[in-house]
Amino acid sequence: MPVIYRYILKEHIGPFFFGLATITFVLIMDFLLELLNLIIGKGVGFLVVLQAFALNLAWMLALSIPMAVFVSTLMAFGRLSQDNEITALKTSGVSLYRIIFFPLLFSFVLALGLIIFNDRVLPEANHKARILMSEIHQKKPTLSIKENLFMDEIPGYHLLVKKVNPKTNEISGITIYEKREGLFPRTILARKGKIEFSEDKNTLIFYLENGEVHEADQNQPGHYRFISFEKQTLYIPDVGNRLMQTGDDYRTDREMDIGMMMNKVKRIQENISTGKRELARSAEQSISEVFKNNTSTKKASEGEDKLLSDIFFTNQRQFFKLQMETQNLSYQERVKNSYLVEVHKKYSLPFACVVFILIGAPLGIMARRGNMAVGLGMSLGFFLLYWAFLIGGEELADRMYVPAFWAMWSANILLALAGVYILIKSSRETTFISWKWTEKFIPKRFRKFMFGIES
Repeated sequence: MPVIYRYILKEHIGPFFFGLATITFVLIMDFLLELLNLIIGKGVGFLVVLQAFALNLAWMLALSIPMAVFVSTLMAFGRLSQDNEITALKTSGVSLYRIIFFPLLFSFVLALGLIIFNDRVLPEANHKARILMSEIHQKKPTLSIKENLFMDEIPGYHLLVKKVNPKTNEISGITIYEKREGLFPRTILARKGKIEFSEDKNTLIFYLENGEVHEADQNQPGHYRFISFEKQTLYIPDVGNRLMQTGDDYRTDREMDIGMMMNKVKRIQENISTGKRELARSAEQSISEVFKNNTSTKKASEGEDKLLSDIFFTNQRQFFKLQMETQNLSYQERVKNSYLVEVHKKYSLPFACVVFILIGAPLGIMARRGNMAVGLGMSLGFFLLYWAFLIGGEELADRMYVPAFWAMWSANILLALAGVYILIKSSRETTFISWKWTEKFIPKRFRKFMFGIES
C-alpha cells in the first residue's frame, strides 16, 4: 500500500470511531431511558437489560456507521485542506481522484460488510430483541400498565389502576370495564390485587381482593346486580397470542433476511397472478349475468316487483364481489411492495457509505476546517436530508405511488450525482457556487467564516 494511502486512511480512523461513538450515543439516548426504567422502576435484572441493549444495538449501528463515514470524511479532508496538504499533493502530481480513491475503495468494502450485517445479523437481533421484550412483559405483566391511565390493549376490557408495583406485580385501586354483548359493560372494582400469566403464557389472571361487581340486568332494563367479594379470580384467555406473538416462527419484515422476504414476495406474486385470473373470470361471469338480468328486467311486467328486486340484488352482489376481490389484490400488492422496500433498504443504506465519501471529500476540502463541530454539523444536516428521502420514499412506496427501487435508491442516486459534480469542480479548482450575491447583505468577516471567501 502506498504511503499516501496509509496516511489518508490514518486520518479517517480517529474521526470515524469518535463519530460512531457520538452518533450511536445519540441514537441510544431515548432507548437508554427505557432501559433505566426497566432496571430502577420495574425490577428487571441487569443482565437481562444488558442483553436487550446489546440486541437493539444492531439497528443503531446499521444507521450510525454510514453517518460516521461521512463525519470522518469531512474531518479528514477538512484537516488535510486546512494544512494545505491537498494543495501539496496536487502540486506533486497527485490528482484529487487518486487522493479519494482509497477512501472510496475502503467505503465500498465497508458497504459490502454492512450488507452482510443487515442481511444476517440485524434480522436475528431484531427477532431476539422482540422475543426478549415479550418474555419480560409476560414475566412482568404490570410493565404495560401505566398508573391512572386507561389501558385498552386487552381485547374486550378497559383497565384503570391507581398504583402499580412492577417488582411484585401487585396493583391497587382497580377498575375493570368488561365489554359484553348487551348495552352496558360489567364493572369490577377492587381495592387491590395481583396479575400474572398462566403456565402456558396465554391466559392473563387477575387475583382481586375486597371488591364489587356491578352489572346491568339485560332481562330487566333499569335494574342491575351488585355483588361484593373478598377474593375473586378473573381469567382473560388468549391474551398472550393476541398481544405478544412470541413464537420463534413468527417474524416481521424487519426480522427476515433477504432470502426470506424474496420468498414471501414470490408467493404473494403467485397469489396476485392467480387472483387476477380469477378476477377476470369473475368479471366476465358478472357481465354476462348483468346482461342476462337486464334482459329479464325488460321482459318483466310492472307487477313483478319480486323478480325486479331479485335481479337488482343479484347485480349488487356481483358488484360487491368484484370490489372485494379488487381490494384484496390491491392489499397484496401493498404487502409485496413493503417487503421489496425492506430488501432494497438492506442494500441502499450500506451503499450510503460510498455516497458519503463522494460528497464528503469535496465538501471537506471546501470547508477547510477539520474540527469536530463542523464535521458533525454538516454530516447531521446531510444525513437528515438523506433520512427524509428514505422515510418519504418508504411512505410513497407503501401507498403504491413509486416503485420500491426508486423509493430506497433515489437519495443515493441524487447525492452521488451531486458529489460527482462537486468533485469534478473541486478537481478543476473551479467555483461551482458563486457567493458574490452575499456582499450586499453579509459583512466581510462573516463571509470569510461561513464560505471561506475574502471578498
